[in-house]
Amino acid sequence: MKKYTHAWLAFMAIKRLQYADIPEANRDDAKSLVKWFHDYRDFVIEGSWYPDEVFKDMATSHIIKYRPAKGNDEVKFKKLPKTMKCYTLGQKSELYKKPFTIESGNCADRCESIAHSIVDNFKILRTEERGCPISTSSNHIAMRFFILSHYIADCHMPLHCDYRSFSSGANIHGFIEQEWDKQVKKSYRIDTDNNRFFYAPDGYPLADKVTPLMQAVEEDIVKREFYYGWGTGNGNTWDYISAVSEYSYLMSYRMIPAEFDETTLTKELYRESEAYGKLEEYSRYILTDAIDSIARVWLHVWARYRKWSSGRS
Repeated sequence: MKKYTHAWLAFMAIKRLQYADIPEANRDDAKSLVKWFHDYRDFVIEGSWYPDEVFKDMATSHIIKYRPAKGNDEVKFKKLPKTMKCYTLGQKSELYKKPFTIESGNCADRCESIAHSIVDNFKILRTEERGCPISTSSNHIAMRFFILSHYIADCHMPLHCDYRSFSSGANIHGFIEQEWDKQVKKSYRIDTDNNRFFYAPDGYPLADKVTPLMQAVEEDIVKREFYYGWGTGNGNTWDYISAVSEYSYLMSYRMIPAEFDETTLTKELYRESEAYGKLEEYSRYILTDAIDSIARVWLHVWARYRKWSSGRS
């Protein structure tokens, strides 16, 4: 995903936590995270773009690449919350429960490590005296949240989980991501001089001429039922992102059928395909799922910190 898409997804994750019907058990954590976030919103574009602009670990930590494997044995796929569209659509795929191999990528490891580092940095901040040279800062921790959102979002981009390299050849990967970024830039006012969005009165990106796709996603993030849990059998960020990657792999084959690879698919062929006709629908699901996941992971991280903080001596 591109720069402004990443930043917008992070903002929408917080908007989901503010306006969706959060279960009572998690509501206080969600409210406090929303309040905390708004003090650092000017850093969202910069922080969420750090992995591409500064870290440049795209070949490893932004991906988990799957390849269909030979064999007839049924494979057990992980579970996700039932509201996730990639989960329900993935189960209808011809590749569901079919063998696969993982070619490369450690996105789940990256997400788990950053999630831990955020809590650790909060502990350092709250333990060391103000001005201590080894202490961290709230700005630094906020940046870690936004960096984490980048990796979570990338795992939702189906072509990040497909061994077929659609970044080469006609670069269909880049074409799709650029289309999403164009829609964000059309729909919201961006203060490019200060590398941030202009804000509406509620503190979220100021809408301009909102496209139907962006409008649909904004409506979905409020209406979709919120599940705090990771999905049956998953116990942490690593399990959850690993599960997401499996269904992103299945979604990739819905977006680009198995008969195509990077050497045979042109933009012209793609635009003429049945899959292209469903791109708007799939984009809505992918972007809403990504927002849901960022909100879920962030809330778990925040709750872990607050639980530790409340029990401090």
